[in-house]
Amino acid sequence: MRKNSIPRIILTIILFVLSLFFLFPVIWMLANSFKTDAAITADMNSLKAFIPPALNGSFFENYVTVIKDTDFIRYMLNTLFYAAILIVAGVVVNGLAGYALAKIKFPFRERWVLIIMMLMIVPSETIITINFLFVAKMGLLNTIFGYILPMIVNPFNIFLFRQVFVSLPDDVWEAAQLDYCSPVKYFFTMVLPMSKTVVATVSVFTFLGVWNDYLWPSLVFTSSDLLTAQIGLNSITSNDNTTMGQTLAVITMITIPVIIIYALFSKQIVEGVVSTGSKEG
Repeated sequence: MRKNSIPRIILTIILFVLSLFFLFPVIWMLANSFKTDAAITADMNSLKAFIPPALNGSFFENYVTVIKDTDFIRYMLNTLFYAAILIVAGVVVNGLAGYALAKIKFPFRERWVLIIMMLMIVPSETIITINFLFVAKMGLLNTIFGYILPMIVNPFNIFLFRQVFVSLPDDVWEAAQLDYCSPVKYFFTMVLPMSKTVVATVSVFTFLGVWNDYLWPSLVFTSSDLLTAQIGLNSITSNDNTTMGQTLAVITMITIPVIIIYALFSKQIVEGVVSTGSKEG
């Protein structure tokens, strides 16, 4: 047992050191977000750059200034609202499409699967012009619906759902039919609860996609009331009156939610992605 534990301890130490190495930029950003510009410059070339200042009355000054003098909180709330809508709509629409490709027999089904897989390798930037012209033609620019509509259908999410749904036993559906369960009711009451891992994976990917998106909302939105966190980040940090400490505070506020999401759902993300490679059909 001792022989087996020694390599494990060494591996743990190596992984811990590597984790600190990759976390250095985050630690530096977090520590300096509480400092004044003068303190950031003074500590730049020393270990003090990774240590936050002493807790005092001005400790949260950069964050308070950003919250009071800018609309960044509104931008973050807008992004959370858009993400919530897209998560619900994406799970329903992409889940139904994935279930149809996995369990319903219709002409050229396998060709549709191939098309979905081909669309996965097409960069979103190549079709963003088409989406913009479509939204503009419908008169939906600078509206929430115009922003959300082109983002609901996602080939990657459809593929994830399809790969998981292929393995679902048909006996459950046959038993549900005996109880006069409709296909729609069966999908929402049986299929989705049995696929919690892929639902969580799709939800996390959707949230991160909306949270980190800059190009599409910058094209659709012109009203400051509808802007997202990334656009707000750019507008605030590009302002000449914004100090370095305030810039780091804004970047910290937009980074922390992503870290929390990965920390909470990393297991579900790994299980959801791995499970898609173990299904055939």
